[in-house]
Amino acid sequence: MTVESMEPGELARLGERLQREHGTLWLHRLKGDPYAALLCDIDEDPRPLRERVRAAGPLWRSGPGAWVTADPATAAALLAHPGIGYVPALPGEAAVTDVRVPDGLGSLCARLLDAAGPEFDLVTDVAEPLVAGALAEVCAIPETDRDRFAEALVGCAAAQDAVVCPQRLATTRRLRMGLDELRSLLDGAPPDAPGPATVVVAARTGADLVVRTVLRARFPLSAREAGRTAVAALSDEPPGWIVPLVARTDLEVAGARIAAGERLAILPDGGPGAVTAPAHRVPAPFHHALAEAVLAALADRYARLRPVAPVVRRARAPLTRGPARALVRATTAPTALTTAATATAGRGAAETTTPTTADRRAATTTTSTAPPRATASPAAAALGAGTGEAR
Repeated sequence: MTVESMEPGELARLGERLQREHGTLWLHRLKGDPYAALLCDIDEDPRPLRERVRAAGPLWRSGPGAWVTADPATAAALLAHPGIGYVPALPGEAAVTDVRVPDGLGSLCARLLDAAGPEFDLVTDVAEPLVAGALAEVCAIPETDRDRFAEALVGCAAAQDAVVCPQRLATTRRLRMGLDELRSLLDGAPPDAPGPATVVVAARTGADLVVRTVLRARFPLSAREAGRTAVAALSDEPPGWIVPLVARTDLEVAGARIAAGERLAILPDGGPGAVTAPAHRVPAPFHHALAEAVLAALADRYARLRPVAPVVRRARAPLTRGPARALVRATTAPTALTTAATATAGRGAAETTTPTTADRRAATTTTSTAPPRATASPAAAALGAGTGEAR
């Protein structure tokens, strides 16, 4: 049954169930359960809650029902146990596989930055349309369907977080409609194309990584520094702050008796060698290529990139903790002509310097501003579409 075919009564019951589940999390949070508080996702700094999870013991059962650990040794024992498996991001879909890095990432980044102008949102103007364009190429999505493909991916943004945190009714409807649309579009993809679960996870995690990588980069940026920054962003901060597991059989781990079907949760700390779910580990080369391509394109254009407003995170996203909005302003390097004029002014009006031809050429090249935002959305412009609405 698709969302469009649901009767009003069914939608009402779905909304009530989601509200009840989220209310249960808040009830346990008020009772002092640190894992429930993490799932409520209202704390900008989750470190104190994670420390409370660790202090509660190597493996303990939270109020919401999942067995929780932040202990590396216990986490290793859980992952090595044959009776424990990963909870899929999309139930009923094949496991996440690797993603081929398509040709032309550099030119795609260039088109997006041209459309974005000097002040833009890293999330909606660059990161999301970049992953949509790259995945559309990998999945051989026809040009006429690429806007629909990009919008479907945006609708599926909450898929991973919905595994551990009940979403709002509107978000859940967008998620289900996005999945329906995505599956329809992928029906015509080549046999070796990634499936829906891979596309959904690669898109969201890839966009989040692109934003985090750019925000931590120090400009001006060399090509070598761009690569190092992308690698550091991949290893220092986990793409998923919760690794959801499920017991396939009755078992005993770390002194706890766990029944088949019960959920478990590992809270990784990040850093090299940290626990990472296969859904994030397998497509890591694809994500690295995206982040490096964006940094290279930015470094080629701009000398400085700075935030103009605080980063806004997505709501109810305790697993990905990803950004929903990241407004930045980019500036070019001072031109040779400007530098010469400044130096001349310092000597006094009696001294003048005539700019050379090379100075004029450099000034003409570096002071030209990016074109204004087109009528089409950045995603549509990057994917070659002629029209579209800005989101």
